[in-house]
Amino acid sequence: MTSDHLFKKFTMIIIVLIIAIAAAVFVFWQVDAEEQAPKVSKTELIESNKVWINNQMQIPIQDNIILSIPATNTNTNIATNGDLILTTTNEEILKELAASNDRYKDIKAYRLRIEAKKVSEYITNTKYRYPTTTIQKKLANYEITSGERSVQTDKTPIKIEDTTNNDIKVSLKTTYSSDEAEVAAGIFNSTIPDKITITDNTKDLTTNKNVTIYPKSFVYDFTLQKNTMLVFKEQEEAVIQEPIGIEYIIK
Repeated sequence: MTSDHLFKKFTMIIIVLIIAIAAAVFVFWQVDAEEQAPKVSKTELIESNKVWINNQMQIPIQDNIILSIPATNTNTNIATNGDLILTTTNEEILKELAASNDRYKDIKAYRLRIEAKKVSEYITNTKYRYPTTTIQKKLANYEITSGERSVQTDKTPIKIEDTTNNDIKVSLKTTYSSDEAEVAAGIFNSTIPDKITITDNTKDLTTNKNVTIYPKSFVYDFTLQKNTMLVFKEQEEAVIQEPIGIEYIIK
């Protein structure tokens, strides 16, 4: 009887310790998850984006197709809201695009628009590193153990919404491979929005010429580890596709 009593008492102590440790870790993770990246004003954002272009950066169009600025028959500028706008009829670049994908066959011009907050990330995507921080939801802790991020042009064209200002408006949503992947979006220092809306003054371009518009995205492909109560661990392959801009194919 005495041994049974001691065993039960020992078991209760262990359980209490586990709960106490879990509670302490929960508080720590919550504080860590609430840390925010420094905010940048719109003016600072626009000026920083101008610096990228003025420094004659290389701008990726596709995975292995890079356009060095300045370039022949190419115009690059920053819109009043900070978006990067690139338009080119450079024959060498158009030939490279045509060779990379049939969708660019017989292309006469190419135009790219990247959302203001993503300009620097887009240009330096190959230097991207996944965050090592974690995020807490209920009694589970999520962390990314490995992965890569790439720039992808979607296969399906998008529909254009007309506006009252003779512009075009495009709304693009972020997609997640699972509920856990959506939770993991909170790990990233740069906030992944639910959707973005791009307004562009290219209505005349799209009505007068044969133009197709495709979404441009960051694709986060990673291994997500879920730790529950510091005891149970499980992993899954997760994908987040975040819209960052649009590309125009003009034929």
